[in-house]
Amino acid sequence: MRVALALIALAVASPVTAQTWLGPGVSPGEVQRYRIEQQRLRSAEQAAFARQQTLNSRLTRLEVEAARQPEPYIPHVQPLPRTSGAPSVAGATQRREAVSSGVGQIDDWLDRQPR
Repeated sequence: MRVALALIALAVASPVTAQTWLGPGVSPGEVQRYRIEQQRLRSAEQAAFARQQTLNSRLTRLEVEAARQPEPYIPHVQPLPRTSGAPSVAGATQRREAVSSGVGQIDDWLDRQPR
């Protein structure tokens, strides 16, 4: 019987409308302090829950990123086509002569007599 009355009282009274009863002789200031402490505890609980959710979301994101397949390597520059066999000596000589003639012009200009 007592349990049934307690269940009915809990069902009827909502937390917003329920009055806090701390006992006889309790001043309104003590009731206010009690309510502020309850509010502070609820706020701390919500902050801890928010931190837990942040950590869970970060962990889930890291797990998803770790499960991804790595992207295939694609070079930025296409490799030069290779010819079969060793590079030709005549082609290397022509390239070296072309480079040295261009550099020779710069060297001549740098070695000129001052005016």
